[in-house]
Amino acid sequence: MARLMETVKHRPKHFWQKIMTVIANISFACAAIGVVITLIYGDDVTREIKAAMGAITFICFAIGIVLKTMGGTSIPNLKPKKD
Repeated sequence: MARLMETVKHRPKHFWQKIMTVIANISFACAAIGVVITLIYGDDVTREIKAAMGAITFICFAIGIVLKTMGGTSIPNLKPKKD
């Protein structure tokens, strides 16, 4: 039974996963800035501009979630063992 429950050894994060994590953090920062700008200038602009600012903020947040997930995923080594 112990043989069936082998532990999977995960490799360290790949270079592109580290890059994705950095871009995700930048995207979250842009989304936070977008929320602040929308709150500050929300009353001074038209509805169309306010909707565009909200859409850009949402897209930045969604991109951050996707890239953070891709950057944080543990990718195991799936190569078969050489006998």
